[in-house]
Amino acid sequence: MSAAQISTAVSDFVLSVSAVLPALTLWRPSPVGSAGFLVVGIASGLGVLRFGQSSPPPILVQAHQTFSWLANVLGTACISAALHNKMVAGHNLWTDYRLLGAALLLVIQRFLPPKVSELATLLLSGISVVTAGILCGMNGNITGVTGAVLYAASGLVIGVEGSFLSIPCVDLFHYALTLGNLAFYSALS
Repeated sequence: MSAAQISTAVSDFVLSVSAVLPALTLWRPSPVGSAGFLVVGIASGLGVLRFGQSSPPPILVQAHQTFSWLANVLGTACISAALHNKMVAGHNLWTDYRLLGAALLLVIQRFLPPKVSELATLLLSGISVVTAGILCGMNGNITGVTGAVLYAASGLVIGVEGSFLSIPCVDLFHYALTLGNLAFYSALS
């Protein structure tokens, strides 16, 4: 097993812990936010299992990729919708555009060409993160704005390919998401 795989297993573990804590503690006040963090926690937990071994079985690789996609689509939509629900009286989660968009994408994704699916995923997760940041900013919730900035930076600036100062970018991506999770957790608490 390479050092890069070990470091990625560790960064996935840290990300998983940062998601499981809010998933467990936010269940009562914010079940939708809790569900979003849970999807992120499952995805990163599968990453620990995947990168914690030198030759992971193909089914584990596929499960990790699928849950990572779900975290991107559904996790961010749920966290953003939960923030909206907390800050706007009378917000109806059943008609939340992010959750409806995530549900629609979950249904039609398999029928879309790969490039269209990738674009739809980027668009939906981007809308979720940007609207969370704007809503938190309008309500003076600096930790929510920080979470949105960290989520956006993790995907748009850091990414998962290559390395920076000999640190795999995927690890930096995980650590930025970890800090984003902690900020969103604080915003929802």
